[in-house]
Amino acid sequence: MKGYGAQRMVEGEKYRLSFTVGGLLASQGRTLAELFCAQEPSEPPEQPESSESQELSPSSERPSPNAEVGESICQIRKQAVTENVLAIRTPSANTRIVGEVLKRLSALTFGELAYLAGEEASYEDRAALMWVAMCRYYALVGEFAAEVVRNHFLEGTMKLSYEDYDRYFAMKATWHPELDAISGATYKKLRENLFKAMDEARILDRGSGTIVPYLMSGALERMLMATPQTFLYFPMRRNRDASTLGLNPEAR
Repeated sequence: MKGYGAQRMVEGEKYRLSFTVGGLLASQGRTLAELFCAQEPSEPPEQPESSESQELSPSSERPSPNAEVGESICQIRKQAVTENVLAIRTPSANTRIVGEVLKRLSALTFGELAYLAGEEASYEDRAALMWVAMCRYYALVGEFAAEVVRNHFLEGTMKLSYEDYDRYFAMKATWHPELDAISGATYKKLRENLFKAMDEARILDRGSGTIVPYLMSGALERMLMATPQTFLYFPMRRNRDASTLGLNPEAR
């Protein structure tokens, strides 16, 4: 599953650095989530009564809602590209953007993906889930969200600028030489798309450079409790979960 699923940094691993297009890609994410969920069986297949076939085969088992989608998202790649479901003008851009969105969706759980595709999810919840997907898939983005954006918010420093990102990137490059190896143009694209994504996720007002305190819906909050570390990606306070998240409640 190399290249799919959430990036969990271990010693020697390099940061994924392909978020150079599209910002949050929220509408594209929902379209592909719908396509994926439409192919999922609504009910488990009926099993023969013979004792030899009493157990569901791995291919027919329904995955747990809390299981990561991972590489299984690739089953819709060919259809999405061939049918141009994202309505992108050029074949090359179509292939590139479909691939990028699928990689991000691979970091969600089956339950989160179903909610993203469903009618009950608000625009705000869908945008939040695509922000979660981006943070999980790109460890550098998730760490910036938790270590800079959220910490700024908790400390009452509500302004966020390119300079904050530049300092953070330089600090990370001390231990990750792959960050120093990228070109100046790629660096600017990564930074631009990260700030664009934060604006589209409504956790940053780019016009004023102000962090926007995040108010999460009850439905999304209950879903994300299965992975409480996810709350670190948002500028919000959750004292009751401080011990779970490894935070000091008195400092928050």
